[in-house]
Amino acid sequence: MNITNFVGKVYCGNALDLLRAIPLASVDAIIVDAMYGTSKNCRYDWGLDPAKGDPVKHWEYHKPIYDLCRKVLKPRGAIAWGAGAKFLDQFGGWFGPHRQWTIGRYRRTGQSFISNLWIVQTREQMPIEFPKRNGVVEFQNLGGLHRYHPCIKPVEELAFLIESLTRPGDIVLDWCCGLGSTLVAAQRLGRRYIGCDLSLNYSRIAMKRLADENKQVG
Repeated sequence: MNITNFVGKVYCGNALDLLRAIPLASVDAIIVDAMYGTSKNCRYDWGLDPAKGDPVKHWEYHKPIYDLCRKVLKPRGAIAWGAGAKFLDQFGGWFGPHRQWTIGRYRRTGQSFISNLWIVQTREQMPIEFPKRNGVVEFQNLGGLHRYHPCIKPVEELAFLIESLTRPGDIVLDWCCGLGSTLVAAQRLGRRYIGCDLSLNYSRIAMKRLADENKQVG
């Protein structure tokens, strides 16, 4: 099946099934805020994070997904993988050579600041250097989306990654898209997207956010 058959869609299901169906070497970038696994009680609407804070279980779950991610990426395609700092010592063994990008989030309302860690590399596991630009993104609020998802990311943070790692027209895949922040950021920046999540509810919210974006543009 041609990659264009997958573009512009949000799938509900297991990431492995989607990645096995996507043609090899067809995606420009994978931007994914994977399940951190650092908490014993991180609950999504489909259930608890299967790792429950155990690094071995965390990577047992994610390694087959990571391996397929590299296969569907184009040569020199980029992957940015959100990662919990608790597993910092394991990153080299899990991902091979990589850069650790720290992106700060500043919310003007409430004066709060949070930094997030991302593993960034090419399909060939070549580290990608942090761009020569300010690594702090500002956002106003999340519009109450935190009520639906335990670790929703602002669109601005994903836009920073997409803008740094891709070009207009590129295909961005997020196999753990949650409420769709990566997909919304890709759409805003003129990239094509493919999304997937285990949760039907999350997938529906992601599709609604994308539809709302289209209405605003129209």
